[in-house]
Amino acid sequence: MSVLAILIISSVFVLAAMVGLADAIVHFVCWTAGRLTTPEATDKTDQSPAHGITA
Repeated sequence: MSVLAILIISSVFVLAAMVGLADAIVHFVCWTAGRLTTPEATDKTDQSPAHGITA
């Protein structure tokens, strides 16, 4: 009876690990797809930087 309980408890932990791994893979795929489809934010401004003292 104790061997059966150990196998059942172990299988629950194995299933939880598999679900966690699948969740991580889905998260990574969705993150990658979102990163590839959105345009990158640029730090460019409309004005060029001033060189030297302009005041």
